[in-house]
Amino acid sequence: MLFRLVILSCLYLVLSGCSSDDPTRNNTFVPLTSIAVTGTYETMADQTVNQYRAIGNFSGSFTRDITTEVSWSIEDENIASVSNDTGSQGLVNALAPGETSVTSWYGDISGSAPVIVKDVSLTAIAITPQGAEHPIGISQQYEAVGTFSDSSTQNITVLATWESSDPNVATIDNSGLATTLASGSTTITGTWQDVASSANLLVTEAVLSAIAITPEVTKIAQYTTVQFQAEGIYTDGETRNFTEPLDWLSADNSIAIVDRNGLAEGIAPGQVEISASFDNDGTTLSDTFVLTITGAVIESIKVTPENSTIQVGETLQYTATGTFSDNTQRDITRDVTWLTSDSSAGSISNSSVSRGLFTSIGAGTTFIEAFLNNVGDQTLLTVE
Repeated sequence: MLFRLVILSCLYLVLSGCSSDDPTRNNTFVPLTSIAVTGTYETMADQTVNQYRAIGNFSGSFTRDITTEVSWSIEDENIASVSNDTGSQGLVNALAPGETSVTSWYGDISGSAPVIVKDVSLTAIAITPQGAEHPIGISQQYEAVGTFSDSSTQNITVLATWESSDPNVATIDNSGLATTLASGSTTITGTWQDVASSANLLVTEAVLSAIAITPEVTKIAQYTTVQFQAEGIYTDGETRNFTEPLDWLSADNSIAIVDRNGLAEGIAPGQVEISASFDNDGTTLSDTFVLTITGAVIESIKVTPENSTIQVGETLQYTATGTFSDNTQRDITRDVTWLTSDSSAGSISNSSVSRGLFTSIGAGTTFIEAFLNNVGDQTLLTVE
């Protein structure tokens, strides 16, 4: 029985066309019946290039581009050549004036189109864009369109020699792709067959292109908090402090809440998306991550620094580190309640902006205490 199933499965694959590379497949088997070949330009100037494409007709049911799946040939290789290289399939290079044809093949199915190479000369080049303005770190693709003595036009971007008058401001490669490097201005020039054309490029200071939420904390215990902020990522690739107000959002307030300053608090075990967004001159920049709230409970707290001494009028920042039932440790300075045993020596803050900061007012000794869910720790402080 198993043998029959294997035979039937193989037979089905043969009948349905099992090769995923077969251009005659498009989910279900519909055979390729003809190929139409077309060029970007009806004629081409000598020494230029013309991209030809093969469009497959599948039994009249649909058509699609199969340029990269067919084999290409040229009738007269003295007039033109055609590429079968990956990334440039169907690209015809003119070698001499004349007429020939280009053909695409798939099995015994083929399609052809004329290749007409004209003996015309280049008279002008148009470079685009003109007067571009970009911040540092941006790439700009330039194009060169040549006008020939018969008034025909062709894109000659890949044929032109490209140059930037100030490569410290922007560079440009052989494909016409410019990259901005420093603020200033430069002139981009494209040259072919001793004909040149130029365009000015103004490069301004880098601008904000994205934001990233920090720190990369992805898990906190229930009833604890984590303070999130955002860093600005600029077009030059630099990351800088971001001080603009953000719109913070929790996708599910029953799992975690987040305030307008980015302070997130775990409410119940689960996963929730936390996002921050910013309106950057009409463009919304945002970052999102998944925060996991665990059911771990606090088991112990460690208050640092231990057994310290300060002078009257000085301040000392305390930190509380919690150890949880899942063996994780986290800074819970913002989550604990801070107490001092002798207020005559000073006070310790429970405010959101200075939590755990002790301010001394008189000589003496006091215990600094931190509590969360009936778990606590203390350390001695001497004020002299």
